[in-house]
Amino acid sequence: MGNTADSVAGRTAGHHQVPPSGAARAPHGRIGWRDRVADAGRPWPGGADPQPSPAPDGMADQCGGARVQAPGVRPDVSVVIPVKNSQRTIRSTVVALLAQDYPALAEIIVVGDVGDQTWQALADIADPRLVIIEHEEVPGKREPATKRDVGLRKARGHILALVDSDINMDRDWLSRGVALLTDQHGGIVCGGMRAVTSTFWGRFVDTNTLAAKTPRVPRSYQVTVRNFGRHGRKPPVTANVLMARDVYDDCPMDDRWGFGYEDYEWFWRVVRAGHKVLYAAGLDGAHHHRQSFRSLVREYQASAHGCANFIHAHPHSPLARKRRRQATLLPPLAAVAAAGAAAAIVSGYQLTLLAAASAAAAGLVTREVAIARRLEAVGYVVAGLALGSLFVFSLGWRLVRSARLRSPQQGWGDRGALQLARYFTAAALPS
Repeated sequence: MGNTADSVAGRTAGHHQVPPSGAARAPHGRIGWRDRVADAGRPWPGGADPQPSPAPDGMADQCGGARVQAPGVRPDVSVVIPVKNSQRTIRSTVVALLAQDYPALAEIIVVGDVGDQTWQALADIADPRLVIIEHEEVPGKREPATKRDVGLRKARGHILALVDSDINMDRDWLSRGVALLTDQHGGIVCGGMRAVTSTFWGRFVDTNTLAAKTPRVPRSYQVTVRNFGRHGRKPPVTANVLMARDVYDDCPMDDRWGFGYEDYEWFWRVVRAGHKVLYAAGLDGAHHHRQSFRSLVREYQASAHGCANFIHAHPHSPLARKRRRQATLLPPLAAVAAAGAAAAIVSGYQLTLLAAASAAAAGLVTREVAIARRLEAVGYVVAGLALGSLFVFSLGWRLVRSARLRSPQQGWGDRGALQLARYFTAAALPS
């Protein structure tokens, strides 16, 4: 990864200090997955919960030279949170993590810019598990991916966790997540999210079915190379993740990825490398969703930009093929539908056209209302269609533009047109 300049800011007397970038750190081995982690609230033998500690010297069990967790000791966890002017939400995020019922939470590492306003919201938290790292911005690098990478490389836990700065975890989140991670013998466990407040836009993001982006996990499933983004199984996001340390050692984030979709790009490389990824139902966090249509528009535009780059970087992934087909086929179909509607009006079939459009709209509205169980879901249809159309057309435009820029000729020319035709012909083929 690229060179970064970091400083540990002990903003309060109780903040734990970590060594600066490049300093020596005790080596970590794999977690010993032989010992099941007890469920939250289950008493451990001998009464009190044991304190987290490194595997003791002289332990008989070795795994290729790597340390394994001592029997009866819960693996310690490091949580990493990237921030940027997150003073409005970060405090509740940190407080919820400090209140976890899992006794082996080693540290919460918050990585932000030098002089970030986020630190004001954490100034009076004196818990020694809170670590603040001020990270100097590196031009040309995507901030969230870079900050996560900085924090994960400094973390000392046997288990690494990622949390966003605007999500509040339930009190048993770590206990349940570690138990799931132990049951599958390593890899990654991810969860979804729900709105932290019940507002119109919060409910829209949680329940709309048209062009939905928020990860919802009604049933647990394994994320694999074959189902990545297919059959309604969205890839995970890095807002709610627990992983074994060896996963990140094998597949670190690409801090050179300067676009959105950095979550999907990383998870795709993780599953390609053969690591297990469980998307777990019920492991949700309460998230501060976007609270206006304008902010959702910006989010969908950024997502389209990242998606276009994801398609170019990983063209053979199921998600890339799916999004490429949508960008290739849906705009022409919309144009054909508009031309057909215009022809019907000119030909005097206005009533027929109106009836067909009304039936289609009624079907969409009925489905949304039935799922949301609210009459306000009528508005979900309008917002969902608008945002979905924005995403598809933005994605299509970026793919066309990038194909033109990648052409050997600066002008459009026959060769560039031929390359673009081949690109979209391949995109239209089933995966």
